[in-house]
Amino acid sequence: MITGTVALPHGITARPVRNGDKNFLAKLFRDNRTDLQAIDATKDFIDMTVDMQLDAQINGYGSTFPNAIYLILEKNGSRIGRVTLDVGPIELRLIDLSFIKKAQNRGYGSAIIQWVMNAAAQTRRPLVVPARRDNSIFVTHLIKAGFQEDTSISDDVIARMVWFPTSDEMNGIGAIKPRKAASGNV
Repeated sequence: MITGTVALPHGITARPVRNGDKNFLAKLFRDNRTDLQAIDATKDFIDMTVDMQLDAQINGYGSTFPNAIYLILEKNGSRIGRVTLDVGPIELRLIDLSFIKKAQNRGYGSAIIQWVMNAAAQTRRPLVVPARRDNSIFVTHLIKAGFQEDTSISDDVIARMVWFPTSDEMNGIGAIKPRKAASGNV
């Protein structure tokens, strides 16, 4: 459990979500749901749909991942994103990672993925990351980092990508770097 602030790469820090973050999280969700913003409907209908999706996400995460860790990402004291992790008995799951528009495409996401990969290796667990199939840049990044798709837990929209740490990585002997995917079962 993370109770304080954790220093991450690129000068980013992570801290647990607080009650005062609710409006930030709602705005972050709305701003990143460009798929919903693009539907041919009235603004009121789009806003209602986005709100329903946000409620469904919050409730779905809570029931599916009751032990999830919800973190706010900050840089220079300003909130720039969020990450949601679940430490399961078998695997570590990156449930969600999102950034404000200003913080996107700066390498922050890659740094967070690397941090979570290190956590998976330290806890001796595979790392599962959901990737939207229409986000080919993200899927390609994960494959280059050594992830492979687990088709048994994927669907038509989301590819569940899995990374297996090597014994050297789990023992802190080898640095985690891009490599060909290791095989195994979650």
